[in-house]
Amino acid sequence: MRPEVKKEKEFDTVAFFRSVKEKMAKATDGMSLKEKHEYWRLLREGKIKLI
Repeated sequence: MRPEVKKEKEFDTVAFFRSVKEKMAKATDGMSLKEKHEYWRLLREGKIKLI
């Protein structure tokens, strides 16, 4: 029986989305709810880039 060898992942999804969440939290810190909605709208439309 061969021992299993784990490959190094090319892309770690969990780490990626945690970093995105942290970047969004830093960017929206101190904003009012209305300002956050505008920020998220611009983010969805691609006018703001996180990466």
